[in-house]
Amino acid sequence: MQFSLRKLLITTALAATCFALIVAWHHSIMGRVRYARRLESHIESLRGRRPSQLTISQWDCMVDWTRNLHGNSLIAFQTSTPQLAKFEARVAARLAGNVDANTIEWLWDEYAGVCPGGQNYQRFRLMVNDSLAALNSPSRLDPPDLPTD
Repeated sequence: MQFSLRKLLITTALAATCFALIVAWHHSIMGRVRYARRLESHIESLRGRRPSQLTISQWDCMVDWTRNLHGNSLIAFQTSTPQLAKFEARVAARLAGNVDANTIEWLWDEYAGVCPGGQNYQRFRLMVNDSLAALNSPSRLDPPDLPTD
C-alpha cells in the first residue's frame, strides 16, 4: 500500500485534531481538579481560624461538614473551569478577612449556587444543626430551602 501526499496530509490533520482534543480535555479536567483542590485547601484553612465564641469542637463540626459539602457536592463536571475559577476567587476573597459562623453559612449558600450537587446537598443543613445542637453551639445554619411536594 502506497501513501499519497493527500493521504499523508489527511492522516496528519486527523492526528493533530485528535491530539488537540485530548490536550484540551486534559487541560479542562486538570483545571477543574486544581480549583477543587484549592477550594478544599481554603476550607481546611478555616480550622486554625476559630472564632472566639465557638469551642474547638463546635468549629471543627462546622468545618468538617463544610468539607463534606465540598467533597460530596462540587461535581466538577457540573461546572465549567471558568465558573470554578470565579467561585474559587470569591471564596479566597471572602476567607481573606475575618471568619465566623456566618462565613460557613456563606460557603454553604455559595455551593448551592455553583452547581446542582451543591444545591442538593443543602438538605444536610438539618444534620449540621443537629450536630451543633448536641455540642451546645450558639451558632446554627439557616434551614435549607427544600422543595415542597
